[in-house]
Amino acid sequence: MEIFELEFLRTALIATILAAISSSIMSPTIVFKRMEFIGDGTAHAAFAGLAVALLFGLDYRLISIITAIIFSLLISYFTNKKQIHENSAIGMLLPVFMSIGVIILSKSSTYTQNITSYLFGDILLVNMKDVYFLIFVVILESLFFFFYKEGILYFLADEKMARFYGVKTQFLRALLLSLISVVVVSIVKISGVILLGALIIIPGIVAKKLAKSYKRLFVISILFNTSVSFVGFYFAYLFDIAPGPSIVLVSFISFVVLSLIF
Repeated sequence: MEIFELEFLRTALIATILAAISSSIMSPTIVFKRMEFIGDGTAHAAFAGLAVALLFGLDYRLISIITAIIFSLLISYFTNKKQIHENSAIGMLLPVFMSIGVIILSKSSTYTQNITSYLFGDILLVNMKDVYFLIFVVILESLFFFFYKEGILYFLADEKMARFYGVKTQFLRALLLSLISVVVVSIVKISGVILLGALIIIPGIVAKKLAKSYKRLFVISILFNTSVSFVGFYFAYLFDIAPGPSIVLVSFISFVVLSLIF
């Protein structure tokens, strides 16, 4: 098959599968803690970092992670200090960061092409550095959930009780937000900013619906996301369409079918 013969397609496919694994590892926690809006907001916030990196020729990963973490810290600040509801803080800051990104990116000579690529994803942007970064992120996530397994279980079940039993919930939440930021930046080239939310939300919803244990949450989430990502990628190649939207549509249709069956 030509999809496996061409080097840039092989690289893009590997990156797509790794992005699926990366997002699916984080997805159950995001869904259980109802942090969906934070994940989506972080993706939009990272867009400002992408714009800065693109305009000044900097590493988009580092700048985007910094931007996303700043976004997360601002949410915590407004929520804790100003007593603004978390969703309200996200809704307020999200368009601010997006506006900053659009203004900065408008100064680029390739504004239209680049903004479309980063908003909706573009496999032609993917290279081996992205693949290595995705591998690093998957390993980082795996280590995090392995070493903080018990704390996360308490955190997911009841945050107040977790705090009572000595779990450092604020520290754990800060780590989760930072890790979400890293995951978002690692997969943004595949899905794009606009469509990224589906990759980090739908697998968690499916896993929550089907899994009977903590371990199976991650197994089902990973299997679902990698399967729909491969099929979506193949359809994108077959019908010459953008991979991000293709993966999202396959993911949603699969979710609907599974909901009807189970």
